Amino acid sequence: MAKFILKWRYIKSGSAKHSANLVKYIVTREGVELCDESWKHQPATQEQQRLIKELTSDFPDSVESFEYQDYISKPTKSSASEFISRTIEENVDLIGKKENYVGYIAMRTRVEKQGSHGLFSQKDEVINLDEVSKAVAEHEGAVWTTIMSLRREDAERLGYDNASAWREMLRGQSLKLAKAMGIPLPDLRWYAAFHNEGQHPHIHLVSYSVGKEPYMTEQGLLKFKSDFAHEIFRNDYYHIYQDQTAHRNALRELGHKKISDIVNQINIGAYDNETIKIMLRELVNELDGYTGKMVYGYMPKRAKNIVNGIVDELAKDERIAELYNLWYEQKENIVRTYQDTMPQHIPLSQNKEFRTIKNAVIQEALNLLNNRITFEDDLFEKPTFVSDDEVEPSYKRNPWTDPEDMHYQYRMAKKCLDENSEEYDPDEAIEWLYSSAEQGYDIAMYKLGKMYLRGDVVNKDIARAIFWLQKADEQNNQYAQYLLGKIYMNGIDVKADYFKAEEMFTKAVSQGNIYAKYSLAKMHLKGQAQYSNILTAVRLLTEAANQGNQWAEYQLGKMYLYGQGIDKNYDEAVRLLTSSANRGNEYAQRLLDNYYTNTYSNSATVLAALRLLARLSQIIREDADKRSKTGRTIDRKLMRKIEEKKMAQGQKMG
Repeated sequence: MAKFILKWRYIKSGSAKHSANLVKYIVTREGVELCDESWKHQPATQEQQRLIKELTSDFPDSVESFEYQDYISKPTKSSASEFISRTIEENVDLIGKKENYVGYIAMRTRVEKQGSHGLFSQKDEVINLDEVSKAVAEHEGAVWTTIMSLRREDAERLGYDNASAWREMLRGQSLKLAKAMGIPLPDLRWYAAFHNEGQHPHIHLVSYSVGKEPYMTEQGLLKFKSDFAHEIFRNDYYHIYQDQTAHRNALRELGHKKISDIVNQINIGAYDNETIKIMLRELVNELDGYTGKMVYGYMPKRAKNIVNGIVDELAKDERIAELYNLWYEQKENIVRTYQDTMPQHIPLSQNKEFRTIKNAVIQEALNLLNNRITFEDDLFEKPTFVSDDEVEPSYKRNPWTDPEDMHYQYRMAKKCLDENSEEYDPDEAIEWLYSSAEQGYDIAMYKLGKMYLRGDVVNKDIARAIFWLQKADEQNNQYAQYLLGKIYMNGIDVKADYFKAEEMFTKAVSQGNIYAKYSLAKMHLKGQAQYSNILTAVRLLTEAANQGNQWAEYQLGKMYLYGQGIDKNYDEAVRLLTSSANRGNEYAQRLLDNYYTNTYSNSATVLAALRLLARLSQIIREDADKRSKTGRTIDRKLMRKIEEKKMAQGQKMG
């Protein structure tokens, strides 16, 4: 059962539905509550059962309410009374006239009043109930009526058990309400009242437009419900991700880990799908001679059909299928908050949230058509960060014992960062690192920069990361230079700056850094270097390959194999690719397999299919990551408000 129920409909001008029995029940209902409590547990009377049957027949959507679920679970006089009362209340707009409805929601017995009545609106101003009732009654357009309901325990936990909280929430969501009605915000008029009743406190909301006539689509209503549910359960989401709801958190973490595992399997695995290879070649033929815009939306129908077919064929891969199902599971975890019916699973090619894969298919076809140099390592979660063993040889060689010595301080920081050590203490480690770095130890500076860049132990802070990496660069630390080059080349955490990237890589290359050599070679091949030169790229790749960089071996071997930028040399290609494959490079192994059994065209198409599979898995994972982080990244101001609210309610912190 959903945690949040929202019902929405409109009253057409001049329309009304009357039912004497139902109106009579509204009038007499309060007297029942004066009896003793023992009646609540007795079975529902025949009259109650008859009336419930009549109500569910007249108002079929009433079976979706919390009250009906309670009644079905335990058909007592109490649950029957709650359901009958609530159903009549929710449908009073269909029972009586519009002006009566406004008066009803404002003066209802348990309404929380703001003065002489319970109506509130967008501004803190005196509301004349008679004037509002008349304005609503005489409004010639549609008047929308909305009821938002929570279970009592949720309302109390989330702080929505009072009119003030609902008023502030509605005021903050007015723009979304206007968008849901399809009208400009200045045209919106709304009035609401909070009913602190029974086990399901709720609000009644009346809204209409004084300008453009409102409308509501099914998709718009779903978005409206989603927005309001997210706002109401915002604090709840925060605590979910702070281990307050351990089961859901564990489920999402498991899903995220599974997604990462599947992506890694795809990235290191082989993939050879004859259907995709055929369709890719067909797409290449379609694009050959095509002069239009090379994006999916501008493609002719036949090309679009081929692209969709390739995406759906990729989706048949069991690893992609599992990823896609996990993506839906994470989506449904959130949707369950405000609705019971889960969205239908649609084919991957028709899912607009993954439309970027279609342009990726087109780019792969263009790579084949134009014999472009590609970089398969771009698809990996590559080891951007060089291992500590490679960076930190000096501090291990000497047993420094002076606490004031920067090398000793760095050694202590490493001990405090070792999770298997009895001295594990991240906070103390940071203090030691700062002491060492401030004395001028370049490795400590590099370590701090890397930690702030990754968000490892400390909160991610790009400005601090760059500050410390630049300090290490001033000490001519090649690893800091390489890392700065990656930051500016990738343009993920900062704006891309190829000039700075090339400058940093060049500094690191001058010290023999093999990672910088490969990265700088890529910049030349991609045309990102200031004076891009294929000969420079080949020289750098050759040096890095000779030093054992498997991606340099692979890239250079592929260029020799295909004759991309250099003369073909099959013997050298096989030598380099074999060495790369022996170091664990699956792409190199796939090229070798196809070299011995198939043609160049087939090899290139296989690689294109592999890249597409890896790219698709990344897109699904990235979207799932965003969903798993929803509510997790709450700004400090909001966190402070949450904690202040908890303190005001007498709750424990944490």
